[in-house]
Formats: sequence, C-alpha cells, structure tokens
Amino acid sequence: QLKNIISTDNAELVNNFEIYFSSVVGTGKSVSFTAGRMGFYSLMQIQGIGKGDEVILQGHTCSVMPNAVWRTGATPVFVDIDPNTFGSSAIEIEKVFTKKTKMIVAQHSFGIPCDIEPIVDLARSKGIFLLEDCAITLGSKLKGIQVGNFGDAALFSIDHSKPINAFIGGLIYTRNNELYEKLKEIQSSADDLSVERQEAIW
Repeated sequence: QLKNIISTDNAELVNNFEIYFSSVVGTGKSVSFTAGRMGFYSLMQIQGIGKGDEVILQGHTCSVMPNAVWRTGATPVFVDIDPNTFGSSAIEIEKVFTKKTKMIVAQHSFGIPCDIEPIVDLARSKGIFLLEDCAITLGSKLKGIQVGNFGDAALFSIDHSKPINAFIGGLIYTRNNELYEKLKEIQSSADDLSVERQEAIW
C-alpha cells in the first residue's frame, strides 16, 4: 500500500496543495519546496544575494536560517527580540541596518505576530526586500490581517514540528506574480525526492 502512496509523479497533488494553502493565507500564491530553508535560499538567489551582502535575522531563530544565508556567501546579521512579542523589532533592525543589507527577515514567534507594521515602513523606506518568517505562526492575525500578507513574501514550514505536519516541507507565499513565476521556475528545475528517500521518511 505504501508503494501506491509514494510516487515521483505528484505534480497535480503539489499544485492542488499550493492552491489550497494560498487560499488559507490570503490572496497570494505559494510555491512549495522540500524544506522551508530551500524556499528561503531560492528567494535569496532570485534577489541576487551573495558575497558582501547582509541579511538581517532575529537572533533567536532556527539554525537553518543563517545556514541558508551562509550558503549564498552572504552574512547573517542578528538582532535582539521584541520582549513584548518574542518576534522581530523594528528598533533592533534599524540599529544594524547598513548599505550592505539586502533583505530583512521579520520573524513571528510562537504563534504571536511581531509588531510588523514599523518593520514594513522601515523596509519600504530603505527599498529593502522584506520576508516574513511565519514558520510557526500560520493562521495568526494582526488587525484582522493574516501574517504573511505584510511583507514582499512569507516563509511557511510544514515539517513535523509545525502547525501543519507534512513530515517535511515548506512554502514561500507572495502576492507578487513576477516573484511567484521565478520561484516556480526554480521549483520545476529541482529534482523530486527519490522513492527510497520518501520511503525512509514514511
């Protein structure tokens, strides 16, 4: 029976899941990856982030986030948390902002939305790409708006420890159609997990 579930020909299943997931978050579109970190890395590739660039991350984050930044050749720059939300703080982000900053990652922690609006204002004033890290905050709202709809894109995770458990996986959600198409191009060129790897996960 496991052989009937596992397949490398799953394009329709993935597409349907992405459409449904997007409808839960908002009016944008989602592209799924084997892991959220792969989506994050792909997003940085699209933004041309590399050696000499900086990406601002919350200091209290999963190790996969700085690892993805280092893999591009860029430097992660860590900031302290907002003690009221345990998420990212515009005040702390502005302290470390430099001419080398190419992306701000605003993290929503433990299901609690960070104070995202000042971070949006800061990113826009600097012309910097803003990614919301919603890995553990799916479904949370701020002023009636679901997290993931404030920045230029949002990262969601669906691994075994997240609100939706699909064993592994993650998505990048965006309302920018051009960005969505570029993410789909990267997704379509990636190899599927082998049947053996899928069996091992099961």
